[in-house]
Amino acid sequence: MSETNLESISVCFPELKKITLAREARYIEDPDAAAPKGPQSTVEVAVKSVGDLNELASSLKSGRSWVISEPSHVGGLADAPTPLEYLLSGALGCFAAVFAFYAAKWDVKYDTFEATAVAEMDVRGHMMEDAPPSGFRQVTIDVDIGVSEQPDQEALDRVLQATMKGCPGISTLREPANLAANMTVRST
Repeated sequence: MSETNLESISVCFPELKKITLAREARYIEDPDAAAPKGPQSTVEVAVKSVGDLNELASSLKSGRSWVISEPSHVGGLADAPTPLEYLLSGALGCFAAVFAFYAAKWDVKYDTFEATAVAEMDVRGHMMEDAPPSGFRQVTIDVDIGVSEQPDQEALDRVLQATMKGCPGISTLREPANLAANMTVRST
């Protein structure tokens, strides 16, 4: 990954700390309130198959859209990230943000942040009925933090542990949600 900004990541932390502490106070005051005032939120997306194992995904909240593609070895075009790359990068992007929230809140400064994740899985279950489940079996995250001053290893370890515990993306990988599927069949 190339570094396009040589300014320290933590330059935004004073403002991020204010925002984080204000959110925390609102969440404590009314834990049942809907976002953005409270902590109760939803993620809403839609996916439409557009052919050749490509899907057009969109956020029902922001209106943004993106393409999802399957790898060529399973019959896809491989012209966009795969569904599982989006899943894992979404969790890792959430991890990076939550790491920054805690670091800002606790005045732990760092200059650069880069994380990589590797998910191990057996994919037979996506096409063979009696195969083992095909979900992620192990996810390993490696975090590289750059600091220009003497690092506070204890404080950074605390941020990492709080992030691993509190990040919604990581929590969803660790303790998957209850799932339900509904289907409507209509004539076209």
